[in-house]
Amino acid sequence: MKKELLLLIFLSFGPLLGAAQSLEVMPGTARIFVDAQWLKTFDQARKWSLFSRSRATVDYDNQTDLFTGAYLNYTTASGFGGTVIGRIATAGGGGDLGVHFFKAQKSFMIYALASVAVQRELGYSWFSIFRYTPALSPSWKLYSSLELFSYFTAEGHAASVQRIRIGGDTKGYQMGLALNLTGLGKDYSLINSNPGIFFRKQF
Repeated sequence: MKKELLLLIFLSFGPLLGAAQSLEVMPGTARIFVDAQWLKTFDQARKWSLFSRSRATVDYDNQTDLFTGAYLNYTTASGFGGTVIGRIATAGGGGDLGVHFFKAQKSFMIYALASVAVQRELGYSWFSIFRYTPALSPSWKLYSSLELFSYFTAEGHAASVQRIRIGGDTKGYQMGLALNLTGLGKDYSLINSNPGIFFRKQF
């Protein structure tokens, strides 16, 4: 079973991993989660950037969920800017327009994006990543990350995801405890809780 899951991940997700700048693998109690991220800036001031992210989730019944998104950002000196998004997922694809805020320091990073889906029916979302990585010793840092995503329609809340990571970082390798949560509907009915451990590498 484990060999089949790993093979399925790499067949569906493997071509993207070679270009990744960070790669995370999270074995959980309900499913395996893989996340590859890539960032490219186009000018010395780093105002124009392209962020690409691909995720794959495989449960222990071999049910797979895939997502790939590309975020073209223009960021001003204040940290605010505009974003154009293209996305493809198991459930379908589409595009979004949004406004983001980005700020990064040596031990802290925040990226927050409010966007509206370009489609006939109203759809808007909030996506944010917070990371705090202070030094603990000359060779170790704390690695903590909180990722939030919520999607709304004219009817109200449709879906939300929270991803929590806390652990250690040494020489570009991060590892520790992880929790992924998913809730659906107006009253946020929790449909998926996936605690586990994570292994992450920055290239």
